[in-house]
Amino acid sequence: MKGLSVAAVTLGIALAAWGGLMSPRAGRATLSPVSEAVAAPEQATSIGVRGTTIRVGDSADDIFNVFKTLEPADSWKTDAALDPTHPGSLLVTHHYKIEGQSFSLTFARHPAAGPYRLVRITTSSPEGTL
Repeated sequence: MKGLSVAAVTLGIALAAWGGLMSPRAGRATLSPVSEAVAAPEQATSIGVRGTTIRVGDSADDIFNVFKTLEPADSWKTDAALDPTHPGSLLVTHHYKIEGQSFSLTFARHPAAGPYRLVRITTSSPEGTL
């Protein structure tokens, strides 16, 4: 495993646990009728989780291993899809609901040999609030 970062291995394990990389629905976002009625998702440049601020540009290694803000079990869903802007790279999105916040973190690796970095934070209102 020479050359692989801890985060890449962690992401791979999480993806394998959720059914693999290339399922027929990988990369397709689906919203339940309840989710659509709650709130439209919004993009953010940072989010506070458990007393730590996570920012677009942070590495997956920092988020999962240095800050230790999030654990693999915190994610209720993980999606993976090919990155349309960087051939051969993946977009990996982890979905969370923690302390009343619903949010998703999308990671990508640019360049291919670099670490996975947070490229998008998507937030939505918790269920039951408008």
